[in-house]
Amino acid sequence: MRNSLVILASALFLPACQAVVKPAPEKITPWTTQLRAAQPDDAFAAVYSWRGQSLIFVGAKHATRTDSLTFRLIQQAYASFHVDTVIAEGPPYSHGANAERLFRWVENQREIDGFVESGEIVPTVRGARDHGAVVWGGEPDDTEVRDRVLARGFTLQDLVGFYTLRSVPQWVREQKITGPDDSRTKQLIEAELERSRSRLQAPADPLSSYASWAQWYERTNGKPFDASFTLEEGGPLADGRYATNKISEAIGRVRDEFLLEIIARHLNARDNVLVVFGESHLMMLRPALSSMLGPPCYEGDDLGAAGVDCRNRRAALTSQIERIPRVHAERRRGTRDTQSARSP
Repeated sequence: MRNSLVILASALFLPACQAVVKPAPEKITPWTTQLRAAQPDDAFAAVYSWRGQSLIFVGAKHATRTDSLTFRLIQQAYASFHVDTVIAEGPPYSHGANAERLFRWVENQREIDGFVESGEIVPTVRGARDHGAVVWGGEPDDTEVRDRVLARGFTLQDLVGFYTLRSVPQWVREQKITGPDDSRTKQLIEAELERSRSRLQAPADPLSSYASWAQWYERTNGKPFDASFTLEEGGPLADGRYATNKISEAIGRVRDEFLLEIIARHLNARDNVLVVFGESHLMMLRPALSSMLGPPCYEGDDLGAAGVDCRNRRAALTSQIERIPRVHAERRRGTRDTQSARSP
């Protein structure tokens, strides 16, 4: 009994006893088809406790309906926890706290019949404003993504090529093109190549035309850019069939490593932190967060109950831990009594 309590105490309390929170990027789980299959069908959340502070992570299923579970979890997070700092998916961290451009853009968003076109970032930012929290973007700059991905062995051509490729599924969804063979595709690709080079601060020579980009695509994925193209090719799957999946996964991992770093930074500043990112990020980051902070005190889809659950679990564990010295002392006394009874 005592040994099991000691192990439990170590698992839950040792991370919280650290002087600082240290990021654990080596614990990030790669995004694979198996992990994707294990992901909940809808949004979910996890709550971690560290030295009296809370990290509330809403794993959003990107939504635009105000009655969605994602919107409800965000509202519950503000209602159930004190939040000092909010880290939101989308904007760059380098834009700073409460970026004027972000707040102005959110203020211009309108709800029409329960529909908010720009999604969960709207209730995230508005909730922070209403509850006095500070909002930061959670994304690294593209130049930082560039440097970190290049350090993993990819090339600048891979980055420029993939930054452009990932727009193709969006164009198809938005009906700007029907597919690679659409007559409008070439012009869109060349315009996106220019934007990608600008964002990555790349020279003009990597993939300077549609023809050079199409050659890169065929060399990378082993097939021409034609009707065989599938939307899956842009996904960040570590075990995906295409080389572009590996490039995407590397970019995604850089984003998650950066997110871990800024979570640690704000927890070390004694902030209570709310993170609102897509649910796949939470799936990949849970092992790393548990390594940094100890196991979550709550996981589920009702943050209204999370505050009570976390307080109750910590109180119960504290009571168990406080029993350890008493149990040990009782065993020592019992041993001494037994030895005395055996003495002549």
